[in-house]
Amino acid sequence: MIYYGKLFELMKKQGKNTTHIREGKIIGQETLRKLKMGTGILEEYDYKIPSTKQIEKRTRENSVDTKSIESLCTWLNCQPNAIMEVIPNKWSNADRLCEILNCTKEELPARVPMEEE
Repeated sequence: MIYYGKLFELMKKQGKNTTHIREGKIIGQETLRKLKMGTGILEEYDYKIPSTKQIEKRTRENSVDTKSIESLCTWLNCQPNAIMEVIPNKWSNADRLCEILNCTKEELPARVPMEEE
């Protein structure tokens, strides 16, 4: 998963916050939500089947596009490694992933696609 905790730490250090992002139209609200959540995380959502009234549950993996990363880095005058951290979805990183996602190891596979070592 890609963790954006460093982004919010850098913003705080520079005296900036999410209101500045919204007012400056740096990135969209949905992208900001994904950044707060982290990317590579599995998210369940309701999908309306076309031409019917049926709704089914589906799962998608959140991601943030590189244009948004570029906009944030330009705004903060930094490089991408200053705002994001890659944490491989491996069981050796389970403790760190659980800390970030506020979940147990048992819940982890439902939150991120875990890879075997």
